[in-house]
Amino acid sequence: MASLYDLWRVRADRLLSRGSLLWAEEVRRLQAWLLPTGGPFLDVGTGTGLYREALGERAVGLDPSPTFLRVAAQRRPGAYLLGHGEALPFREGAFGGVAIGPTWNEFLHPRKAALEARRVLRPGGRLWGMLLLGPGPTLGLWRPREEEVLALLAEAGLQPRLERYGALGLLEAEVS
Repeated sequence: MASLYDLWRVRADRLLSRGSLLWAEEVRRLQAWLLPTGGPFLDVGTGTGLYREALGERAVGLDPSPTFLRVAAQRRPGAYLLGHGEALPFREGAFGGVAIGPTWNEFLHPRKAALEARRVLRPGGRLWGMLLLGPGPTLGLWRPREEEVLALLAEAGLQPRLERYGALGLLEAEVS
């Protein structure tokens, strides 16, 4: 799966958004939101390192899969670390920006992941996210409604905004 992930990921936006969001626009929005913080950056659930690469040299990719991390390191050399978004191995306030892509849907404890993202963000830090929203078949994934995501992030101490594109949601949040 890791070796074919890039093929799926760069096409998924168009499919899941019913053509209203393209991969290039997602990356442009990610960079426009996070890069102004100056970093450093954390890409939680980095997969093959697509977001980490887009965020540049000051970014660390974190993923629970050794296989995905191997593929990431081969395709997009940079800093990678084995770990989980619900228990980030970084000190409080270590990052200017945190990116969490479709990994949001795979968290067993999304509230804990939101609290961890907030913990590692410094004052003025920003969170970027992309996720598959509900309602719809869950396929074993967390597929929240918009209100649920916004409440979860606000409870974690972030000021969130969400834009919906078909079944996809793009999140921007700042430390409150």
